[in-house]
Amino acid sequence: MKRNMLAICDPEQEYAYRLMDALSRREDFPFEMLAFTGTDRLKESLAERPVRILLIARSAFDAEMKGWGVSRIILLNEEEGPEEELPSLSKYSSVTRIMKKIMETAAEAGDLPPPKSCEHPVHFLGVYTPVHRCLQTTFSLVLGQVLARAHRVLYLNFESWSGLDRLLCRSFESDFSDLLFRLPQPEEEVLGYLYRQAEQVNGLELVPPAFLGPELFSIRREDWLRLLEILGNSRYEYVILDLSDAVSGLFELLRSCSRVYTIVREDGFARAKLAQYEAALESADYGDVAEKTVKCALPAFQRLPRDLSHPEGSGISQYVEDLLAREGRGEG
Repeated sequence: MKRNMLAICDPEQEYAYRLMDALSRREDFPFEMLAFTGTDRLKESLAERPVRILLIARSAFDAEMKGWGVSRIILLNEEEGPEEELPSLSKYSSVTRIMKKIMETAAEAGDLPPPKSCEHPVHFLGVYTPVHRCLQTTFSLVLGQVLARAHRVLYLNFESWSGLDRLLCRSFESDFSDLLFRLPQPEEEVLGYLYRQAEQVNGLELVPPAFLGPELFSIRREDWLRLLEILGNSRYEYVILDLSDAVSGLFELLRSCSRVYTIVREDGFARAKLAQYEAALESADYGDVAEKTVKCALPAFQRLPRDLSHPEGSGISQYVEDLLAREGRGEG
């Protein structure tokens, strides 16, 4: 299928071509691209080949360009300034942020193809333990990144207060709540939004956790199941659910997983919590969850990753690699 055209126009030739090259390397970027350093050549090209989106330096933009037949214009600002009538962002933004702006603008214009579903079955991997402060989020993130070396993986965090922005040393523009707000929309629209907003961490895709964590308590069990139903038709091979007690219908989500990882400890308090949790599963008729649960007694690691976005070489990364190899989920 022929893709729509996007044009980049910036007086700095090196910038224009580097941006075009960086965007072209992004998987699933649905545009062909042309780069220009001058508006005269741009205008000549538009007369021959229509462009759906024009990404242009603010210094090169003129109001008459709105009549050149371009569907949408995005301004690249060299410095902070007043709000623009047109969509805009700093030209020094990350490639990820620029791509998101392009995709959001294209979605508004109806210029995006429908999201493709993955040809592989989607495997949900749940991570949950009733024992707190036991490296569950660290384990989940490392699990996702190890799997992402050979598979397409999405990570979702269900904690009320994850602190993930600080742990990963980055800020996020959207979060889990924004995705959940769109659940009543048609499936393709929810997936399209997810693909545009998902962040990349060392090959792993993730939806930033909810900033206002207590909002998760108001999400109904039916909504969580609707989310899993939609994700079951997504492009991902694995979806990691880093679950917490904030989830209504927790046991049903665990049942939806092909594997559940539960971190355990040997102290008396931890054993008591785990025993009560397992008894609750059995009494509520969710004994099948216990049957597909892998109990992970994490050793005392000599070295934990300083940066959770690059855990390679750490003790927990080796632990996860060995675990997946035993399960036949290794690389390749």
